[in-house]
Amino acid sequence: MVREPYVSMLLTHRKRWELRGLPTKIRGRIALIRSGSGLVIGECQITDCIGPIDFETLKKTPNLSTHERLEIAADGRPPYVEKDSTASKTYAWVIEEPVVYKWPLRYRHPSGAIIFVDLTKPGVLECSEASLSKEILQPQLL
Repeated sequence: MVREPYVSMLLTHRKRWELRGLPTKIRGRIALIRSGSGLVIGECQITDCIGPIDFETLKKTPNLSTHERLEIAADGRPPYVEKDSTASKTYAWVIEEPVVYKWPLRYRHPSGAIIFVDLTKPGVLECSEASLSKEILQPQLL
């Protein structure tokens, strides 16, 4: 799940890093859900996870949108820092091969899902499984 405007930036390749406060071991195709919408709007490939990333790198990288780099520079620190410290705990999930769906797919948000939603669970996806890449329908563990 990714908030706007960032999910649209990922899907249009104006942003190639999704910044998070935790690393991920997941690699491969994932569906992209616009936070709060109940819609799967596209998919992409997670190819790597980099970090923790320092403030200077975040300010200068071409892998973030200009908007996001300016926000980070204005804050004067990485988006995610260690509690009671200035040490970065910001990780970049490297995104490749984004695909925007012609028609968004409805899903039911399961209780407790925060970062990833398992679309293979019964009753979560409100469409034909044929609408999604085969790879996305394979369960992945964090």
